[in-house]
Amino acid sequence: MEVFLKMKPERWRIFLLRLPGARRLAGLLILLFFTGALMAEEKEPARLKISGYGFFGNLALKNLLKTFDEKLKTREFFDANYIEDTALVLISRINSDGYLRPKITTRVTLADGSIQTYEWEETIRDPLPRPTEARQVEFRIEKGVFYFYGEIQFEGLHAIGTDDANSFFVKRGALVKFKKGRIFTPARLTRGMSSLTDILSRRGYEQAEATAGRIDQDDATGAVNVTIKVSEGPKHLVRSIREEFFYGTNPQPATVTTIRTNATFSRLWQQDFVQSLRATNFSRGYPDTTVEMAPLEREPADGMIFLDLTARVRSGEKTTLSGVSFTGQEKTKEAVLRRRVRLKKNRALDKIEVENGRNRLARLGIFESVGVRYDQVDEQTRRVIYELKEGKDVDVSMLFGFGTYELLRLGFEVDQYNIWGRAHRAKLRLTQSFKSSSADYLYTMPELVGEDVDVFFNAFGLRREEVSFTREEYGGGVGARKFFNAITSDVGVRYNYQILHATETKLAEQVGPADAAVGSVIFDLKHDRRDSPLYPQRGYKIAASFEVASEYLASEVNFQRFEADASVHVPLRDTTWLHLGASHGIAFTQGSPLHELPFNKRFFPGGANSVRGFQEGEAAPRNEDGDVIGAETFLTGNVELEQALTEKWSVVLFSDSIGFAKSLENYPFDETLFTVGLGIRWRTVVGPIRLEYGHNLNPREHDPDGTLQFSIGFPF
Repeated sequence: MEVFLKMKPERWRIFLLRLPGARRLAGLLILLFFTGALMAEEKEPARLKISGYGFFGNLALKNLLKTFDEKLKTREFFDANYIEDTALVLISRINSDGYLRPKITTRVTLADGSIQTYEWEETIRDPLPRPTEARQVEFRIEKGVFYFYGEIQFEGLHAIGTDDANSFFVKRGALVKFKKGRIFTPARLTRGMSSLTDILSRRGYEQAEATAGRIDQDDATGAVNVTIKVSEGPKHLVRSIREEFFYGTNPQPATVTTIRTNATFSRLWQQDFVQSLRATNFSRGYPDTTVEMAPLEREPADGMIFLDLTARVRSGEKTTLSGVSFTGQEKTKEAVLRRRVRLKKNRALDKIEVENGRNRLARLGIFESVGVRYDQVDEQTRRVIYELKEGKDVDVSMLFGFGTYELLRLGFEVDQYNIWGRAHRAKLRLTQSFKSSSADYLYTMPELVGEDVDVFFNAFGLRREEVSFTREEYGGGVGARKFFNAITSDVGVRYNYQILHATETKLAEQVGPADAAVGSVIFDLKHDRRDSPLYPQRGYKIAASFEVASEYLASEVNFQRFEADASVHVPLRDTTWLHLGASHGIAFTQGSPLHELPFNKRFFPGGANSVRGFQEGEAAPRNEDGDVIGAETFLTGNVELEQALTEKWSVVLFSDSIGFAKSLENYPFDETLFTVGLGIRWRTVVGPIRLEYGHNLNPREHDPDGTLQFSIGFPF
């Protein structure tokens, strides 16, 4: 059969034609089988293996190679150049991790089955023989000594503190100083000195320099003691700025003004000042405006240098916009694009407005990139062309979560972009946990009725096992939301219609309807000035929601429900933060709450993001039998002291308090609960993973002494 398969194609045909019909068919099948087997064998990719750098380290290095070589999984063999380049990449990455003297042993299995072994340190000194065709390559890594900063000293540094200067060389934000946060490499040392001189320059020390005066490197322990010599030079201050404006080709300035100031001079300050002058002329229709800055006088005094500067602003010719074009869009309607850019032809060309149009196109969320170029029609006329690259139409994401009450949560989310070519967006989310099932659908039409005003409609369904009942809610609605740049706030209004059921309970008979159809208008406000939504360390957030249900809105019940929460985050030290949170809810009716306020609309605080000594929904009023019946009003307060232990881990001391009332007659509360606790957090890309224990200081008869909470995400 081997001889048969090595025949040329024309000899296969002649041989098979001489066979009888049945044998000819059998021969063809056998031929196809063995040909496929050989082809599969020939297409088997070459293998690359990395070992010796730890399980996660090996994976990281392998993924690094994949970013450089998209064909890594399909290569039939590795040649000498590829093997040598890969070794250099690995050595470079290992060096950057602090292992300055690694050793890589490379085991190369050639196509004929023979094995060659090579050892490299730092660089490839002895090249591999050419040609080389390897079917398998294994890189075995010996890391060697890990090098880290032992002691860093600064000489001649006065403008900033030693702790701030240290932050350019080693990582801050940890109580426990591990070696991994103090990696030393020559490249890191150079970057650190560059960052140090840059910050000094921004503070006015334009002539600042930093050099490594002494480097003591212990090759046995890896500790590296460094002395950084800093020459700050005098501080530069801007005393005055002479502004000269030149229009068109006139060699004489049209206007000359002098500004008195006391600004700290730096290259960054100069860039900002130049850009502000250019932007002023851009808005007047001069897109070619240039600004030249030069010193008029330098006067040393009291260890500082006072600068008098001149700024020559040359406007160039005034330019008119001849029109706007778009390239690269395949699906998006041009009318949608033109509504976003809002540029009118035969008017002065304003580069600021052109850039604003580019930003509005990017905010649609349907383009991978949005560029802009200017085509010159004549000396005084230009055309603006937006260069677009559309993104994908559909994105599917898997969802994962975990909480002490619901335990494991799984689901998926499907996003559909640019529907109908009008930048509409649809999102479907389905989730399932041990306690709940939910489905949400949201369809958004961006900027349908005005700038930054998105119109949407949604549908939802929820079934969730609460502490004392089973919640079932179904419905949908339509609304609009707008982002106000001036106050950095989202404001929304929507009409919502939902069917509410409180099943598997008779508690609703005591406090409100178990079943109700609710038609309501809901007003939402969110103002967020935190530095990070995942890991806030400074800033504040305010959110509020007000719901009005009325028979005039097709509702079976009439009630008003207000809920608000706020948080403040204050850094106490580099590794310590104070977090404060508060929330308040109130539900009221004009008639009897027993008939007008649905059981599902009562408040059920408690849980990992509320009062952590209780499970979700437990920190609420109970009846005589100890069953949780919910509150008509509540007020919570949260205090956290977070201390970073390492870059990834922190410990939290917290206190949660709540006051609530079963009936609004006892507003704001007639019963209080207090919890104190301790927790630990692990920093991840999706937010902090939290393990916390809350101990209840004054538990009621049916309350737990405390609760262990495991969750993902910041609590408030």
